[in-house]
Amino acid sequence: MRGAVAVHLCRAREWRGGERQVRLLIGTLACRSGFLQELITTRYSSLALALGSDGPRVLGVPWRSAYDPRALLQTLLHLRRLRALHGRDLLLHAHDSHALLLGLLAARVLGLPLVATRRSVTPPGPLWRLPDRIIAISAAVEAALRGARVAPERIIRIPSAVSLATLALVPARRLLRRRRRSVPVVMAVGALTSEKGHATLIEAFALMHQRLPSVVLVLLGDGPLRGELESLARQRGVGARVHFRGDRPEAAGFIRAAHVLAQPSRREALGTAVLEAMALGTPVVACRTGGLVELLREGAGLLVAPGDAAALAEALERVLTEPLLRGALVHEARARVAAYDAPGVADQVAEVYRSALRAT
Repeated sequence: MRGAVAVHLCRAREWRGGERQVRLLIGTLACRSGFLQELITTRYSSLALALGSDGPRVLGVPWRSAYDPRALLQTLLHLRRLRALHGRDLLLHAHDSHALLLGLLAARVLGLPLVATRRSVTPPGPLWRLPDRIIAISAAVEAALRGARVAPERIIRIPSAVSLATLALVPARRLLRRRRRSVPVVMAVGALTSEKGHATLIEAFALMHQRLPSVVLVLLGDGPLRGELESLARQRGVGARVHFRGDRPEAAGFIRAAHVLAQPSRREALGTAVLEAMALGTPVVACRTGGLVELLREGAGLLVAPGDAAALAEALERVLTEPLLRGALVHEARARVAAYDAPGVADQVAEVYRSALRAT
């Protein structure tokens, strides 16, 4: 189906793991699949800016809510022009819940196949039963879809990806590289929201700091809980040792420079930062939830119960003080992460596209 067109739909009001995955997929597909690609997104979206002039053609639409008549109208007009050029070799790929509704409406009006990617372990609504194919990024996401009565034959499990070739070239951030010569650095990457579990991490860090007073905690990301978390760090007496660095467009250099990555999430579909740490040689301590179990089982990382600050502190301390354990975790993680390399993942997505087109 060379010359077929995949139109990506992504609201992209933020710049988080999901948007980074869309950018990586678009870039990798462009080199491998034979599909032409276009992107429909919010006007001036972070994703469009990240793709830049080398990316696919971008249609920025007014998109204030999941159902915005202006977004639907402009999308339909654009898709009709594309179909006039390419016939039925045209499909839609919705990358978030807002994009799903837009995609379902457009696909129904124009008779196009719709692929959707699910990146959450929360129970999905009934609209998720309607796409022709649903990509689940982990076994935990697939289980949530099946629990919501999505037809199993519509679900294909394809994980999030990392570009191993790109990460191999990432240098450690200079500031942390200087610090790590004498100071152990615990890193966490993620939005400062309740499901990411940063309060548990700060409690764990306060416990660990009593035994390892030189350790520091660096948090990359921002969100509504920042003020509350800063206050908690001060209350626990570690305010000067917890560094809030805010959002960083690219976290890989920080992850490479850290001694350990902590992922204290209460729920997590998979975890892009964890994948990057596995590829970069930074050991991971995470909570036993969702796709994190799939990534780190059998010695690729240490897993503890969600919300257990004492267990999290103990696991982090072990990684920092036991060189043999650290080396074993890094070795197993690097072997495991090869299955998540971007070219192989993109090839699987392209095959889903071909399957959806053949079925129409």
